[in-house]
Amino acid sequence: MRSRKPIGFRQWVVHPEELAQITAPTLVICGTKDMIREDHTRKIAENIPNARLAILEGDHFVANKRSEEFNREVDRFLESL
Repeated sequence: MRSRKPIGFRQWVVHPEELAQITAPTLVICGTKDMIREDHTRKIAENIPNARLAILEGDHFVANKRSEEFNREVDRFLESL
């Protein structure tokens, strides 16, 4: 179920209505120990139509620290388009 409550971060707020306007295929990806709370990341993905969510073991820098796993997720996403 989509939430209508804004998702707050330290320096900015994103409103679900804004996320709902995204029409591009979207992969939301984060780490299990990310600086963005997992529940916020899940809400972001839930509010973007047809978004795919991937949560990888690691912190906010999973693209750098776990590049092979990160790239596999991106490849799977791109192949699904």
